[in-house]
Amino acid sequence: LTPELLQECERVINKTLPACVAFHKPSCLQQLKNASMEWTLVNALLTTAARHSPAMIRRYGGQLGGAGAAEHFAQKAGQLVMQSLASPSLADIQALCLLVIHEWGCREAVRAYIYLGQAARMIQMYRIVSAQQRNSDPDQFLQDESFRRTLWLIYILDCFLTSSPGRRPALSTHDVLDIALPCADMNFNFGSPVVVRTIGGAAPSHAEPGAALSEVGEFGHIVLATRAWRNVVEMMTTTTLETFSDTQCLALEADIDTLRQSLPLHFADKPGQINLHITMGSGYTYAMIHCLLNCGTIFVNRRRILQVVTDENFTIDAWRMASHTHMQTVDRIFAASHSIIHSLLALEHGADKDIMVCFPIFMLFSAFTAGSTVAYLTLKGLAPSTVTESASSIVRDSLRLCQDGSESWPLVTPWARHLTVMSKVLRDMKVVGRDREAREDSRATMHAASPHIKDDVATPPDNTNPEAMEFDTVQPNSTGPGSQGPNAASPGAPTPTIEGAAGSEVGETPLVRRPGITTINGGSVGAVDTRVATTSPPPHATPVLQHQQMKVDSPSAQSSVSNQGGANTQGASVPPGGADAVDMTANELCQAFERQLLELDDLAAFMGGGV
Repeated sequence: LTPELLQECERVINKTLPACVAFHKPSCLQQLKNASMEWTLVNALLTTAARHSPAMIRRYGGQLGGAGAAEHFAQKAGQLVMQSLASPSLADIQALCLLVIHEWGCREAVRAYIYLGQAARMIQMYRIVSAQQRNSDPDQFLQDESFRRTLWLIYILDCFLTSSPGRRPALSTHDVLDIALPCADMNFNFGSPVVVRTIGGAAPSHAEPGAALSEVGEFGHIVLATRAWRNVVEMMTTTTLETFSDTQCLALEADIDTLRQSLPLHFADKPGQINLHITMGSGYTYAMIHCLLNCGTIFVNRRRILQVVTDENFTIDAWRMASHTHMQTVDRIFAASHSIIHSLLALEHGADKDIMVCFPIFMLFSAFTAGSTVAYLTLKGLAPSTVTESASSIVRDSLRLCQDGSESWPLVTPWARHLTVMSKVLRDMKVVGRDREAREDSRATMHAASPHIKDDVATPPDNTNPEAMEFDTVQPNSTGPGSQGPNAASPGAPTPTIEGAAGSEVGETPLVRRPGITTINGGSVGAVDTRVATTSPPPHATPVLQHQQMKVDSPSAQSSVSNQGGANTQGASVPPGGADAVDMTANELCQAFERQLLELDDLAAFMGGGV
């Protein structure tokens, strides 16, 4: 272990999630200096460090960059883990947790899911063996707390990687029911024995009768925030358009608010608070807590909005007439989205200049959720016009964060592509709006200057937006964003999808479309005139018909419900022109996004594809 690699390991233990909160820093750092740390954990730490270190990327990454450098050490760590299956140590289990994150970020969904189950079984066996060898060692508290934190790390990964139908949890409720939440980092680092409540609020069974309960620690708040987020996901994956309950959503949001209010004052979501945490070295812990809570808030309120907009009687006018009720929902989404983006930008600004910024996967997913949801609300016309600039800023920042994140995590690449499409359509909509305002202002000025100038209200506007005009030429029946054309009103008519392809009736000239826009979780279609069998429900479709099109299991990593059927996916790719080659209206994009959310495509993309 060279001094340079030793320094990279120390950086991971001190500053990188989850090692900085799940591992005992003093003992790990001492083991590194004494060269006594198990090589399984050393290679796992280097796997994590490789995504942050420019020097390691240059030496070990090759053409694959950070992911390639990480894979170099992950293979070594994986081999050592397999050799210790008969008698796993805690270091082996901790190393396997880091490998789960590595495989997840590399979009190896199956490997990550299997490793997670293996880690859960290993820690159960470790618990049985360690319980038989329990003694009065003065370091027993450190050993017990290290075990508990490793178990809670597996619990968090389990919540993330089983958040879609078809994924069975690796841990049961019984496995964590009587486990104390992590204590304060200060008590953990100095080995000060304390008793902390369980996730259910009661004292653990090993506590002495009448023992005072200490406060939940920093890592414990991440665990509680993860459970709150997972409860929201549970609602999303178990309810349909018919069984949806607004009362349940309100209860879930109330739980999130209660947890937010119960945080210690130094973890409260206040302006400038994250900058203080960055200075004190706890910036990522603070940001992770609030990314979990804010992402849960977006999920709940977005699901409530989806229930409204998919109703057969929904109209934009009706939405605006009930603005007081609906605008509160939109305001909560915008506030949560702004908080997420602000936190990540602050962390980026405060990062060490000699490393590459590599955000945890969930933070990038929360940024994607914020940007895509805000873009959808703006394109759909559900957000007030006064927040257009704020929405553009959130979408722009979330897109850049995801694009930068995709350099370290291949998992993030399809998220960035999806945001690219939404950002481009949002820009086009703003350009059309500015052109319309400019023409109206120009016309008003001409009338004011000379009343004898001919009124050209009935004259078609100039071709100031070539893409819009091209779309009008191709689709004479299209009425533009925010409205339904005649074709959309008929049940049998094919609806364009986010992939940029549409079906056509036999004998008709197919719509001219540029090929190859990806879905959220990475699938794409490439043929211009290929019929897409799965389309979004027509506007007048009943909730029952819409429910029949909902996904039961998560899609595979290479396909989604929206690109199955007759779509030819062989050799499909993003168009050569990139995002600028997108030819979609805001209305088409919103319909596709609604369908994808109801099919849980975003959760499938979060996990790296279906199993």
